[in-house]
Amino acid sequence: MDFTSFLTSLGTSFVIFLVLMIVFAFLSSRPGNNVVYYPNRILKGLDPLEGGYKSRNPFSWIKEALTSSERDVIAMSGVDTAVYFVFLTTVLSILVLSGVILLPVLLPLSVTDHGMKTQTTSNGTFSELDKLSMANITAKSSRLWGFFIACYWVSIVTFALLWRAYKHVSWLRAEALKSPDVKPEQFAIVVRDIPHVPQGQTRKEQVDSYFRDIYPETFYRSMIVTDNKVVNKIWESLEKYTKKLARAEAVYAGSKTTAKPEGTRPTNKTGFLGLVGKKVDTIEYCNEKINELEARLESEQKVTLREKQQDAAVVFFSSRVVAASASQSLHAQMVDTWSVFDAPEPNQLIWPNLKIKYFQRELRQYLVYFIVALTIFFYMIPITFISALTTLDNLVKYLPFIKPIVNIKALKTVLEAYLPQLALIIFLALLPKLLLFLSKFEGIPTESHAVRAASGKYFYFTVLNVFIGVTIGGTLFKAFKRIREHPTLDEISSLLAESLPGNATFFLTYVALK
Repeated sequence: MDFTSFLTSLGTSFVIFLVLMIVFAFLSSRPGNNVVYYPNRILKGLDPLEGGYKSRNPFSWIKEALTSSERDVIAMSGVDTAVYFVFLTTVLSILVLSGVILLPVLLPLSVTDHGMKTQTTSNGTFSELDKLSMANITAKSSRLWGFFIACYWVSIVTFALLWRAYKHVSWLRAEALKSPDVKPEQFAIVVRDIPHVPQGQTRKEQVDSYFRDIYPETFYRSMIVTDNKVVNKIWESLEKYTKKLARAEAVYAGSKTTAKPEGTRPTNKTGFLGLVGKKVDTIEYCNEKINELEARLESEQKVTLREKQQDAAVVFFSSRVVAASASQSLHAQMVDTWSVFDAPEPNQLIWPNLKIKYFQRELRQYLVYFIVALTIFFYMIPITFISALTTLDNLVKYLPFIKPIVNIKALKTVLEAYLPQLALIIFLALLPKLLLFLSKFEGIPTESHAVRAASGKYFYFTVLNVFIGVTIGGTLFKAFKRIREHPTLDEISSLLAESLPGNATFFLTYVALK
């Protein structure tokens, strides 16, 4: 990539960023979008746009974000937002402390050397941008010590700031747990791997007696987890017909006029999408369906509570301290029975995973690790191939008919700046859903834990596929003929040393576009 293409890439990415910021500012200032952009303020009974959207500066939220204290952020948006701000400030601090020290030192070291002119082994592989990097340093020059020390400086800054951020986030979490604004889940734990029910007891009696013996003064009650698939399906149908009835009654009420006080009762067909089937009175039909579904729901709830209890439960205590202690304690000699963890918010639980047994979860975990390893390996093949193929030189080489198009200077600059990066971004965009599915398949019990596990797997994809696969694979792909003629380790090492500097601009533009 030449210097013009590099500047085009960075400039275009910055313009896209500005356009999206303006669109965001415009949409967030519209009163109809308040429920999307200001849900916390609405839930707390506050005015979403203080002073009204006409007098409010559309970019005033930036000033508010920068001037708000951490206490204000927690009060308005919760601890999660405060932790995210800690992450952003830590990353920005690493960038500033690294850049402020290193750029004034390393750039003059590189620019004032003339290594590219004296080193002939890499002839033709350097661009104008490489004059700003270590690639321009003469071999065995004492200037290389500057870059060597820079690596340690960045590492020390990163470790120190991450440790500081870790301690701060731990403190935020502890303060949230000690807050007087208590939440129901802080008094509860989730229990899995409950043994078989002893003869003469129900599942609830078994759980109650077990935890009452261990915590006689603070045990409150238990709730057995049940298989609610059928009940949920009936409930969803009931909700659908209830909303349909409310809409039909509103339409009927709106049809009553002075000239026609009896109004017009709405009708619909009972077949596919309301297009075919018997024509019925919507209000009467919905009332019949609601009565029928309510009876079915009540009957199915009794069956579920009696016959569909699972080997998991939620146990409540009268003390937050005891609940926190119980969530970190062993409750049986064997790890595959009475396993516990602290209860999250109800909507965070992955209910179907609570019934999965301990050894089954272990087997699933190893199976998922094996699948992820295979996926990383096989995913590297198309990513490396596409990223290498989508460079203009290779496209012209394998698709000669596009040469007249590529010769257009403006178009060539844009394609050179974006084509490989877009190919990589599109391929990686397909991954999160797959990795989240695999994480849930492991038997992980909560949504946040599953997201964290998927993020860990995505990290390995990024390192192995993006940094290693694209860098080394693309280099080897471009020089396949040379490797085939001289397949020696020395030749491959020399080739990588010559070609790897050219990937620096790829990653700069890749990050900017992301």
